[in-house]
Amino acid sequence: MRTNICSTFRCRLLGLTAATGLFFAGLICAQEAPQYRLTRLEIPDMQGIYVRDINDAGDMVGYYLDANSVSRAFLWDAAGPHDLAIPTSASGDDVFSAATAINNEGQIVGYAQIIGDIAPGLLWNSADPTQYTLLDDDADIFLNPLGISDNGTVVGIEGNLVTGEAFHAFVWTAPTGMVDYGTTDPSNPDINASWTGVNDAGQLIGQWNYIFSATHASVGTVGTPAMLPMSAASDAAESSANAINAQGDRVGHMDLGSGDVVPVTFAADGSATAIPGATLGLAAGQALGINDAGIIVGRASDFSTLEFKAFVAIDGTSYDLFQQVDDTAGFEYFLTAQAVNASGVIVGLARYGDLQVGSYVLTPVGGDHIFSDGFDL
Repeated sequence: MRTNICSTFRCRLLGLTAATGLFFAGLICAQEAPQYRLTRLEIPDMQGIYVRDINDAGDMVGYYLDANSVSRAFLWDAAGPHDLAIPTSASGDDVFSAATAINNEGQIVGYAQIIGDIAPGLLWNSADPTQYTLLDDDADIFLNPLGISDNGTVVGIEGNLVTGEAFHAFVWTAPTGMVDYGTTDPSNPDINASWTGVNDAGQLIGQWNYIFSATHASVGTVGTPAMLPMSAASDAAESSANAINAQGDRVGHMDLGSGDVVPVTFAADGSATAIPGATLGLAAGQALGINDAGIIVGRASDFSTLEFKAFVAIDGTSYDLFQQVDDTAGFEYFLTAQAVNASGVIVGLARYGDLQVGSYVLTPVGGDHIFSDGFDL
């Protein structure tokens, strides 16, 4: 258990009344860093839990690895974990699945895959996780949804299992079904593309790349089946747009000249600005999530030393989340901060044991932080 008293706050004492001899401990504390309660997500006998997203109700989605190392899509709500229904294999082969995103209406997207066979994109509803909807019924099409807006627009990456052509970005809505948005140059068969996020205004973000080459940030608009570069600068350097909020604020990563990608925000003109301190002293990093209040989360990394950290950036200051929790719950270090909801609750991945991966939930400590743990000064 970690207890941070004035190590977390700069404190000044006010009001010493000599006449009465009474000492009034009026404390004005300038908060140096946020504090979080850590909850570890655990499913008995599972080999690993990978949380991917959280909505404003606190419902989480992702996948876990069962005893046979088969991935299983899950929803985690107030009642705990639930398996999400998936198609079955006529041949009896294992079906691998994952849930990738959830919106504030309780709609969940993800995919199921039978190795060497079908790989459909799926839509679930948290009200009934025993049912699913196929996003496309063409058995030759592989769909991996990566995001869903609150109005039910689904985006991601699609490919053809028969032709083996490069991956394209897709948009799915209930009225239109799956629509291929192609790449930044649909005439070039060596370009891959995917959408990574969408908001209710129909603003799309994503990435494109030549096969086996670095990615580049891209943008688009729902209803216009096309992908555009984020900017000339993002096309000239490794980059990606990874998350977008309701206001259209976009975050991701980009090489700004150091040779390593760093967490960035993208302005309306596509220019990128490094998020101050978000690499936490390591070489590289990525911004992975942003809420409507502008709180940004992500990861810092140095693959040469195999060091990883998770960060949160609030009002222009970045913090190492592993240093801001009440208890590490047996985790050795955080790998990522994956997503953040409207209440500032963060979900992410961590390491424990023999390089095993687990998932955590960080809930901000509210009210007067210095007394919230029962500290007695």
